[in-house]
Amino acid sequence: MNYQINQKLSDENSGNYLVKVVKIGDKNKSKFCSFEYYVDVTIQITDLNNPTKKCGVIVPGFGPKPIELNVDRKLHNTMFFDFQDFNEELYAKLLRTQKSINEEGYYKKEAS
Repeated sequence: MNYQINQKLSDENSGNYLVKVVKIGDKNKSKFCSFEYYVDVTIQITDLNNPTKKCGVIVPGFGPKPIELNVDRKLHNTMFFDFQDFNEELYAKLLRTQKSINEEGYYKKEAS
């Protein structure tokens, strides 16, 4: 399952930064709603032009510092519904994250 999602994300060619799924955890039912569940998804963000690079661009929604590359991180907003296809929804969330990094990310400007 990880391989299929990673391959689809790679095929998008949305920019230098690629989001990869490292691990998908177990489904945990919500305590508040019978048709929703949560899944811990661990991802890595890699710069395709320089795979050994440690810091990337600054992205709104990821904090004020440049994002760390090649480091395991948890995907936020991992709520899913029983009536959705898990793989397609996870792919859509990861694709939005990947496009956000590639389209909205910027390098810190040096003070002049």
